[in-house]
Amino acid sequence: MFQTPIRALATLRLRVPPVIFAASAISTLVFIATPFLITGLSEQGNINVNRVGLISSTQLLGFVIGSWGSGRVFRPRRKLLVAAVLLGVIANVGSGLVEFWPLVGFRFVNGIALGTIAWLAWAEVFGDDSRTGDIAVIGPIVGTIGSPAVGMFLDRFGTDTLFIALGVLHLVPLLFVHTSRLNSGERVHRERHRPTRSALLAMLALGCFTLGGSSVFVFSNSIGRGDVGMSALLVSLVYSCNSIAGIPSSRYSGQRKHAGRWILATAACAITLGFAHHPIAFALAVTSWGFFFWMAVPACFSVLAAHSKYPAERAGDAQAYMAGGRVIGPLIGGTMFAVSPQLLGLVGAAIMIMAAVTFIVLERRQGPLLAA
Repeated sequence: MFQTPIRALATLRLRVPPVIFAASAISTLVFIATPFLITGLSEQGNINVNRVGLISSTQLLGFVIGSWGSGRVFRPRRKLLVAAVLLGVIANVGSGLVEFWPLVGFRFVNGIALGTIAWLAWAEVFGDDSRTGDIAVIGPIVGTIGSPAVGMFLDRFGTDTLFIALGVLHLVPLLFVHTSRLNSGERVHRERHRPTRSALLAMLALGCFTLGGSSVFVFSNSIGRGDVGMSALLVSLVYSCNSIAGIPSSRYSGQRKHAGRWILATAACAITLGFAHHPIAFALAVTSWGFFFWMAVPACFSVLAAHSKYPAERAGDAQAYMAGGRVIGPLIGGTMFAVSPQLLGLVGAAIMIMAAVTFIVLERRQGPLLAA
């Protein structure tokens, strides 16, 4: 099974600098490790899991600030990438050396580093469908290989060592920093432009997409093990299938179309998870989710770029809106899941359907609307 992402990685013809690819891969691995770290800290430190969940929320909050604020304060430059990578090293190594509350602060700082790296990566490719695939494919590849690797490392060495290992891995992109194309000869301060109305609608819809999706997907493990009755091993294998299914869709280099339709397909997976509590239905829904999601996100970015007068400025904004949705989604999902998985599936799908309708309307319009 794991030969698929390895072959995909081997055949990649990168159209983005290797340093951007490496930095994005390490950042993705940090996000993948977070759920494992939450469980590990809860068990090893005898801390309530809801309290430990603060490390995820604060990290995402930092990500929102980093991805949204970077484009307003800085220009895409090599020095900024180096600074963000080093900040990630400090935050992760520090996380392995402190008690719980300082740890929460370090995760917030790490989120800022991750958000800045995400903004730099997407600013490099925003509006270019062929190079967008190079960035989008990182998530599925790293997810397939990284999840079992993180799990095994955590079981053997514990949470503190895992934090430190993630910090050391953050040094890898520095080996390729000379490949960066971010050094701009222009030194003059650039005016920041407000998004067009249609671009703002697209970003709000992106936030709704991740809000509705995360509200359901974050509880899919509980549905699989509690309501469907699957073992932890089977659920983890289904998650690997989710990542593998996302490789061809994220790597697709053709013109990205039908963002709304792909979001509707993802919403259908959410409804299936909520209602069809059978192992086969669960596996199909989670696996298909990986394919549909990674067809939808780059297509949404293409719509946003087409409706933006200054697409590069919207790259960080889009990441921030999506991260904001991921912050709110689990809070809404937890409330719905406490009532029933069915209600969770319906509410999550309904939020995604609103996003889908917005993108369907925007795709039918030609050109950006007037600036808001």
